[in-house]
Amino acid sequence: MKLFISVLCVVTALVVAVGASAGGYVVILKNGERIQCNEPLTIDGKSAILTLNTGQVTSYPIDHIDLIATERYNKMGLGSALTMDGLGQTEKIPPTPTPRMTLGNYATISGTGDNAELSEDTAPTPTPTPGIKLHMNPYKDPKVTTAFSEILDKKNLYLFRTSSGTQPDSFFIQAVTDTQREVFHALETVAEAFDIIATRRPDLAPATVELRMVETSGRTAGTFRLTREDAAALAGDTIQTERFYVENVIF
Repeated sequence: MKLFISVLCVVTALVVAVGASAGGYVVILKNGERIQCNEPLTIDGKSAILTLNTGQVTSYPIDHIDLIATERYNKMGLGSALTMDGLGQTEKIPPTPTPRMTLGNYATISGTGDNAELSEDTAPTPTPTPGIKLHMNPYKDPKVTTAFSEILDKKNLYLFRTSSGTQPDSFFIQAVTDTQREVFHALETVAEAFDIIATRRPDLAPATVELRMVETSGRTAGTFRLTREDAAALAGDTIQTERFYVENVIF
């Protein structure tokens, strides 16, 4: 998830954590608040399901949660034994049914402290995808490159580069994304561009679009291989962007 988390006081946290259990889970909200839980959050539709350290199962709007910062923090293994300002809830949240899908099934973090980053050496999901990166060769059809560039510019996605993908019919896009908002904007925008091209010129459109998002520092912010069906689903709002991210991200 990374990119956006400035690892919070790791030295202090480690001191506090000495001798304490590393169990527990901390959910980080976009406003900076942290909620202490017994287990990883799960996603059900537009809600994140949280099991608080009191045992209560509650929900929270998914767009209020910093999914990437949450996953990065918890993958550091610091647990919820830390005494941090802001832990605990400030709002009353109605209970919801037990969730079915965990973010941890899809996101992994390697390293700790300032070296923490999305892991690229773990088995990718849903399928192996070696070589999803910027290549020296441009895509085989310059008209496709031009079409993507024009659409992405019009949709205010400016910091990107394109090339050929891992297959002859794969188009690659690398976008610079330094915040969670930019990550989701890039994913939505690329999907919309792909859907427009596939709808208007199915004979020219690539079979897949491979998207790699990186921070300015070079850290990975998420990698995807989008099919035409994926693009149509995102462009048509038949699946929430955040949900699509955690279900399909490849690290």
